Amino acid sequence: MVLLSACSKFEEINVNPNNPAIVPAEMLLPPIISAAVGSMNGSGSRAGQYVQHLSWLGGTSEEDGRYNLTGASYREEWNGPMRLIKDVNQLKNIAVTNGLPQYEAIGSIMKVYILSLMSDAYGDIPYAEAGMGNVSGLEFAHFQSQQEVYGLMLQELEAANQQLKNLPAGTVISRDILFNGDASRWRKFANGLKLRILMRESAKVNVNAPVAAIFNNPAEYPIFENVAQQAVLTYNNSTDFYTWYIQNPPADGSGVDFAANSRVSNVMVDLLKSKNDPRLAIYAAPTKNSFTANKANPAVPLVYRGQRAGLSTAEQNADYTTTGLNKDDYSVIGKRIRKENRAFLMTYAELMLLKAEAIQRGMGVNGTAAAAYLDGIKASFDKWNAGSGVQADAPFISDAQKTAYFDQAGVALSADNPIKQIAEQLWMDSFLNGFEGWAGWRRLQFPQLAVGPSVLSPIPVRYVYSDNEQNNPNLIQWVNETMDGKMPTHNVKVWFQP
Repeated sequence: MVLLSACSKFEEINVNPNNPAIVPAEMLLPPIISAAVGSMNGSGSRAGQYVQHLSWLGGTSEEDGRYNLTGASYREEWNGPMRLIKDVNQLKNIAVTNGLPQYEAIGSIMKVYILSLMSDAYGDIPYAEAGMGNVSGLEFAHFQSQQEVYGLMLQELEAANQQLKNLPAGTVISRDILFNGDASRWRKFANGLKLRILMRESAKVNVNAPVAAIFNNPAEYPIFENVAQQAVLTYNNSTDFYTWYIQNPPADGSGVDFAANSRVSNVMVDLLKSKNDPRLAIYAAPTKNSFTANKANPAVPLVYRGQRAGLSTAEQNADYTTTGLNKDDYSVIGKRIRKENRAFLMTYAELMLLKAEAIQRGMGVNGTAAAAYLDGIKASFDKWNAGSGVQADAPFISDAQKTAYFDQAGVALSADNPIKQIAEQLWMDSFLNGFEGWAGWRRLQFPQLAVGPSVLSPIPVRYVYSDNEQNNPNLIQWVNETMDGKMPTHNVKVWFQP
């Protein structure tokens, strides 16, 4: 009887203190941030290909490069972020239960960041019920229109802004790998995301008042004030790697992957060349053939050449025959990026360029569009300061290069087509953030993109719901009720597009 009595308390004493039943809120923060940024990084090779930051060699990756796409093409792009929202929900629930408003606010910001990427890509998505498949009765989330989702995201960001504004003195944010526990920068990130979403929907909704309120009232709506404050995740490149980082650089000294299937697009290279833009040597590497020739004879100039998008194998081979070029005469991603350990979630350059657009469009924002535009370009250059201090090792943009660029005629904002200039700068600054570049192109319709003559469809304007999600009865019902029963393809515009 004594033995049985002791066993009745077995569950009370057999608790592993290293495996708690409830995870502390701060322990959830690093994997949420890292995985969210991973989703953004992954967009560089797909959405970034659609918007022609990158192009694939002719015939390579036929499914993506020539737009032969189905729901199976997007399976993990849908499943990964939606799984991550479960962790975000858990973070918020723990924060509410334990009276930790700082983690509740950060959870809200990360939820908006993740689901804004999803909505920009897919259009209508679940928002209120996202990540709740483990809750009885919510195994199949209900979908909401992109317009409604945008409204809910703006509300959630406003609530987070107020929570962070009113945090008690001495509040601590632990294990914050994005802003190192700085609540003010989280607040600025929230308001920056709010501006991004407002400008995204500006073709469909009058957003003048809320946009002006944020830009004109920094006490109530602080935003990033310089490059040092922007949202950048710095990876530990001994255990956790930036997507584009080369762990084992090649022996040829190039620092790049000449064997990659991707090339920097001709649109990007030509646009940078047109203004002698110093970002060219950051984004792109000299072609393999020119690098090899220059290494043997330094008098031979280095060549930067972009790859046209959407060519078939036959078209690419025909181009080689006509031009006398081959695959090693096109630029791959540059050495500086291949040595990088930073991923850019939101840049100060983006905010300044959005400000320039808002002023140009008469939204009531203080300042001049021309000044904000130049500030945006300067901020984009400042992302690529010295680093190691050695151009040959990790190219950077020097002060002399900046001066030479801004001294050129035609660099300042012009009265001829200022929105085109602003859109192109947003597109260039977002290099390898495919989601942002793609969304900006769909909204502003610049830069002008062209594809091969025999692509299988126009440039995609949305991701297709994954094949697994297409079995969700609530998605089927939503499509029947709002889309005439036709599951949207990658050529059906999302709501925010003009």
